[in-house]
Amino acid sequence: DPTAPDPKWSCVDVKAAQPFDRPVTLDAIKNDPRLADMVLVKNSRLSVQPVTQSEWDMICAMGLKQA
Repeated sequence: DPTAPDPKWSCVDVKAAQPFDRPVTLDAIKNDPRLADMVLVKNSRLSVQPVTQSEWDMICAMGLKQA
């Protein structure tokens, strides 16, 4: 909540730079052993969570067309 008086609450606006060629589903993420340690896989109840650069790169690659 950006209006909260507590500074630990923050808000950022996020916008996609471009759409994926294909969707990356939660099942696809959970079934990829490279993402087994991702917070989303271990605790899917979180609405906002950290994503490492490596995880982000893998998910983006999963969304690209394969030749």
